[in-house]
Amino acid sequence: TDPSNPLPPLASVAEQQGQYLSDCFNQHYAPFTPSSSADLPPPGPVPAPVGMPFPRFLFRPSASFRHINVGGMVSMGFGGGVVDMTKADVAGAKGFKTMNGILAMLAWRGGYLSKQLSARNMIMIPLFWFKSLVFGRDISRF
Repeated sequence: TDPSNPLPPLASVAEQQGQYLSDCFNQHYAPFTPSSSADLPPPGPVPAPVGMPFPRFLFRPSASFRHINVGGMVSMGFGGGVVDMTKADVAGAKGFKTMNGILAMLAWRGGYLSKQLSARNMIMIPLFWFKSLVFGRDISRF
């Protein structure tokens, strides 16, 4: 990265850096034997490090890391939220700028569910949301 233009200190940057390193290791360094005296070659092009719901094939592969701004979302309780795509680099975001209210909350929850790794979590999390809607949040301590 360019020291005069640092990357923002966000989790999405760290997530994309991890995806980029994972792709480099799996595609270019897996056949490399650690016991050899040869130097590691620079990585070749790897797919863009974006996740769901943005397909990786929409972005050109690159040998160096490039942060792709996918916008920002925040949930502010039930029925509230904000989605900001004003600086997003993803396709289709140029005409779409911001959203708030219940639609933004639903977008945030959809994005949150798409990041879950197990089917169990994808089922349990909406059930917890429903439980907190019906009974309120449990703030008691034992």
